[in-house]
Amino acid sequence: MKQPALGSKIVELRKQKGLTQEELVERCNINVRTLQRIENGEVSPRSYTIKTILSALDHDYEELYSSTEETTGTDIVVNSEGEAKSIGTLLIVASIFGILYLLIGPFEGFADYYRFGDGELVFGLAGHIIIKIISYIGYAVLIYGFLIVGKLLRNYLMKIAAVLLIVVLFLFYAYDITSLFFESTFPIEGILIAESIILGTLGVLFGISILKSAKKLGTLGYVAGGLEIITAVCFLLVVLSLLGLVLQFPTVIVEVIVLLKIRQAIKVHSV
Repeated sequence: MKQPALGSKIVELRKQKGLTQEELVERCNINVRTLQRIENGEVSPRSYTIKTILSALDHDYEELYSSTEETTGTDIVVNSEGEAKSIGTLLIVASIFGILYLLIGPFEGFADYYRFGDGELVFGLAGHIIIKIISYIGYAVLIYGFLIVGKLLRNYLMKIAAVLLIVVLFLFYAYDITSLFFESTFPIEGILIAESIILGTLGVLFGISILKSAKKLGTLGYVAGGLEIITAVCFLLVVLSLLGLVLQFPTVIVEVIVLLKIRQAIKVHSV
């Protein structure tokens, strides 16, 4: 919640408790002039100050912000310049790795086609393993960027979906690499179908989580969430998995743009 709405809300809560400004400052250990400026919307206090005031008014900080933050403007407020810089750097790194994932994608596609179609490692054993490792790291770091976004936007579904994607993909990639060294007891067709269905399901969940924050992300959020869901449904249906692979390219591009937009929206609380 931003000023002046925050100040008005504090005035409303204070009056509901039947407190004067002097009585409230005694409870939260700030001076009257500071409280007056906050209530008048003249300054944006730090989150610690807001929490202290709300605690004195017996009102939950998380409840106030979870109900209003996604619908009030596009800025994402953090507590310090250091935090803003750190988050911004992580989002840039996630975006770069997302682009890396796109670049390695065609090589991974050729590698899988020849391995599962002709039983041939077209890039050799070492090359195949390197491609798989780069592909996983690229996508995992991209999704980690959305784990950060989920924390910023208090989007718990996005955080859950991101963690599940990172973990499940690790298991599939690990199996893919280790299966190069031993004969699998499971038919490869069954493994590929299971992978397509599971990743499709998680992709739908991830897409829904993006749509959940679309009001904050704007039109780009709806596009990213919609593309993610369509791509995931293609994998989920298995027979359309090749179409899903094609759609994954524009989907990842839009998701990279979303991360960069979030980075630009990060602002610091004024003192």
